[in-house]
Amino acid sequence: MFDALIIGGGAAGMSCALVLGSAKNKAFAKNKHIGIITHQKTSHLQTALFNNVLGLTPGTTGATILERGKEQLANLYPQIEQIENEKVC
Repeated sequence: MFDALIIGGGAAGMSCALVLGSAKNKAFAKNKHIGIITHQKTSHLQTALFNNVLGLTPGTTGATILERGKEQLANLYPQIEQIENEKVC
């Protein structure tokens, strides 16, 4: 059972998870079970190619951004459970 479950591991879902993770010591988030369903096979970001985005190396793919986001979340906030193989219909 989760106190908060984020549906979708795209840019918005990952941003939400990072914000919740950063609040882990705040009273409203302390000892809460937070999860994110990261299944993203149909996201348009999966096939995107970025050439003119500030801070990104030209040629960076959306799939790379999503993968880096999952790594960042795991490294910074390991208490947030990443659920990879679950699909919401």
